[in-house]
Amino acid sequence: MAKKVRFRWPAFYKLLYAYVCAIHRLYYKRITVVGAEKIPANTPVIFAPNHQNALMDAFAVMFPIHKHVVFMARADIFKKPAIAKILDSLQILPIYRIRDGYAELGRNQEIFDKTVEVLKSNIPLCILPEGNHEGQKRLRPLKKGIFRIAFQSEESNSFNLNLHIIPVGIDYSGYFNAGEDLTVVYGTPIKVADYAAQYRENEQKTINTLMQLLAENMRSVMLHIPEEHYALTSQVSEMYEPNVWNTCNVNRQPYNKLTIRQYIVQKVTEAFAQQPEKAKEIGDVLNVYSANLTKAGITDCIMLQKTPHFLLLLIETIISIVLLPLQAYGMLLNYIPFKIPLMVASKIKDPHFKSSIQFGVGLFSFPIYYILVISAFFLFTDVNLFRLIFGLTLPVTGFFAFYNYKYLKQLWGKFRIFNLQHSKTELYNSLQKERNYIINLIKATINS
Repeated sequence: MAKKVRFRWPAFYKLLYAYVCAIHRLYYKRITVVGAEKIPANTPVIFAPNHQNALMDAFAVMFPIHKHVVFMARADIFKKPAIAKILDSLQILPIYRIRDGYAELGRNQEIFDKTVEVLKSNIPLCILPEGNHEGQKRLRPLKKGIFRIAFQSEESNSFNLNLHIIPVGIDYSGYFNAGEDLTVVYGTPIKVADYAAQYRENEQKTINTLMQLLAENMRSVMLHIPEEHYALTSQVSEMYEPNVWNTCNVNRQPYNKLTIRQYIVQKVTEAFAQQPEKAKEIGDVLNVYSANLTKAGITDCIMLQKTPHFLLLLIETIISIVLLPLQAYGMLLNYIPFKIPLMVASKIKDPHFKSSIQFGVGLFSFPIYYILVISAFFLFTDVNLFRLIFGLTLPVTGFFAFYNYKYLKQLWGKFRIFNLQHSKTELYNSLQKERNYIINLIKATINS
């Protein structure tokens, strides 16, 4: 066996990794990791995740397993020498595409050779096999680069490397903002050496076979909504999901939500394929219902809420009023570092870079702001206890203000549905009747 190449991770990278990992955990309300035990221990692996949310996808793969991972990224982001130097120091490798110019494609062999060294050193490699990101919950056609690298690595080691490709499903409850749920599912590994004989006989056919297998395994761990009727299927699955929850005896956690949405999408897709007229029928009634919701100034999420009891609503309101000073304190002192990432991200044309930009800018805006504010506070008091309390409460109250703001929006939704039910009863009953009709139509369609 060839001597393993030892990749050295700079000290600053290790510190940055720990810091970004901690902030990544705070960025999401909840991170659910499933199937990490499927990752083979002490053996080379290539992670193959779906790609929907720019840089956040890379973090989603890397941080749950707490390992340094070498990534492959589009070559065009390496054009500026300063950025290229930073990316190289972080062990991020460029991969060249036709759009980068035919002359540049030849450089891929050098990169492929380096990935072989990475894998022989037992360092995980992550390749996004779709090639680029798209903000839709579906798997697009895979590129062949990941398979060429996998087979080249095994072939250079007489197929004794024991390399596995790990499909990874990444699902976000929302792409654009902090405080969402992130679900990461590691799927069934594919052992590349199992296809050695086929590969020696017919390279292209074997790559195509593996490409189909990986695509199938990736779809099994993510939410894949076929392109045909994409918007309608997505809307139907979201609307019908609560009905499935009501018939399932499972906890309402993100992974169960993912599997339920997968089930609904599968049934709806099959039904629309067999009964194309149903797609039009359901689409038409959904359009009417959505238009009526817009006229009423509410959303389907509000219609889903149970009738809030007046006493409980009153208690929640009183508690919220009591906590308003803390809410105001946290918002006031954290407004600037929170607003800066939003302003920078708003200038980005690609909306699915939004969360990556917000996250990246926030990594620096918050600590720099906190250092400046705490330093200024130290000038106004020499009481160490006050300094300590202020320093600790600054980020904590900001965190509280953020999530309490989200809660206040939910409370406002409860007020709106309470008002709709009691002051506009006829409108509420009409909308509820429309919704029940649609739910029954969907149920009849997928069960037919």
